[in-house]
Amino acid sequence: MKKIFMFLFIMVFASMLQAKISVITKSIVVYPEKETGRIARIVFNTDTPGSFLFIIKDAKGNTVRTLSTGKINPGQSYIDWDGRDFSGNAVGEGEYSVSAVTGISWTPDEKFGKNGRIGLETMEIKVQDPERVSLKVPGEIKKITVGETEYYKTDSLQIAGPNYIIKEGNVQINPTGGAKKDDTVRVEYYYPFYLENPWALDVDEAGNLYVLYRWKTESMQYPVTTLVKIAPDGKKIVDDFGTGGKIGPFSGHASQVIVNEKEGRIYIAATHDSGHSTGVFSLKTGAFLYAIGGWFDGGKSPKTTATPAGITPGSGNKIYIRGFFAYDRTKEKDQGFLYRENPIAKRHSGYPPLIDNYWGPSMESSLEPDCFYASSYQSDIAKIKDTGTGFAELYHIYLSGSPVGMSFDAGKGLLFAALRTISGEIAILHDTGISFNEMWRLKDGDLGPTHAVKIKGEYLYVIEDGISPVARIFEAMKKANIEPLGKNRISRYKINFEQEKDICKFPLRNNLTCFFALL
Repeated sequence: MKKIFMFLFIMVFASMLQAKISVITKSIVVYPEKETGRIARIVFNTDTPGSFLFIIKDAKGNTVRTLSTGKINPGQSYIDWDGRDFSGNAVGEGEYSVSAVTGISWTPDEKFGKNGRIGLETMEIKVQDPERVSLKVPGEIKKITVGETEYYKTDSLQIAGPNYIIKEGNVQINPTGGAKKDDTVRVEYYYPFYLENPWALDVDEAGNLYVLYRWKTESMQYPVTTLVKIAPDGKKIVDDFGTGGKIGPFSGHASQVIVNEKEGRIYIAATHDSGHSTGVFSLKTGAFLYAIGGWFDGGKSPKTTATPAGITPGSGNKIYIRGFFAYDRTKEKDQGFLYRENPIAKRHSGYPPLIDNYWGPSMESSLEPDCFYASSYQSDIAKIKDTGTGFAELYHIYLSGSPVGMSFDAGKGLLFAALRTISGEIAILHDTGISFNEMWRLKDGDLGPTHAVKIKGEYLYVIEDGISPVARIFEAMKKANIEPLGKNRISRYKINFEQEKDICKFPLRNNLTCFFALL
């Protein structure tokens, strides 16, 4: 664990008291500062390079603000707090404490699915006796390979071929089918149920997953999208939702799902009107209610929400739709249109903002209801503000690795972003209110390119889809002899913050300015 060292002093006018804290010490000076307003400065020393997150809590233990340094070198540094909370409001008088997060780690949650994952798995055997070849498959089969011959699902979602028999999860190779001694029989299957190409997800308060997945059979020209509700442990479908736990399939490229428990609704981008409108569904039953936006006047209307690559709820009844559009989410079709503007396209000289080499999810809400995050151009994440008549970009950050889906942790002010790197990585950013700091990156060598994430409590859900990454990563993977596709899986990780709690406590008075300084 990285160490931060400080000394604590509290001075009111001319008086000064000293208090020492073990492990981490600090210096705090409190005195009137009429010109600059109320400011708290934390000055600290660290013996290792890194990024540090400071969590400020009130006397009840509620987090009122988080502050970050970004990446710094060993030695003395400082960070300022303006005495305001996440929403920009001045905090009240009282006792406040500061904790420091010095790092982050993750471990697969083995209680979820199979060893922390659900989705595509493989098993194989070497043929010893061609007269007796059988496998017990604990899931739904995608493909069987006997020697060099491959067999896929047909339009009826059944494996076709004379070389084997499938019954209740058992695969039996027919002796007359051509399997020879020392042949390899390889079975690709989905555990514990069919989950081809997972794309986006949300999680409700009970822990149920709502997963969009894209699938197609060999004879289909384009994929379709289905939403499935999965139990919290990842081991079964919740079948009292929709039809057998599913709604859809939808035409077009449905890109993002938002669960709103307060409203009892689910919002899914690009489900209706040939994939141009956002579908609204009942959270309880999965029944379709109405669609927002769509294709109007042959696409010429400014109200047209063409194949939206993302959605996120906005202030009041607003919903923000990639493009960027503000709509009243209580009204159907174009009745709720408010305004549109695309500040990211302006920054990129008008070039349409693409998301990787395919569609989203590409939007996420922030603490401020009139702001949201958007990933774009295979390279950056921007914070966008609703001005009431349009949208303005506040700031952005370049991220190597092509960010796509994001998830915001409101408790710590951290934004998690899925990256399309050769081996799976998740970037973690802190929104300071004026810029982004890239804090850490989570890595797991067993992951392929990641596509979407969802932080929920202490768990982080990570999607690996089945699509090739962007061209530069695709070429690098081929040169490294790495399979240039995602791994068709959803993983759940337990997030662990390396945290030193209550490194200092201090009183805050409305008639005083707080200044933390090293003496």
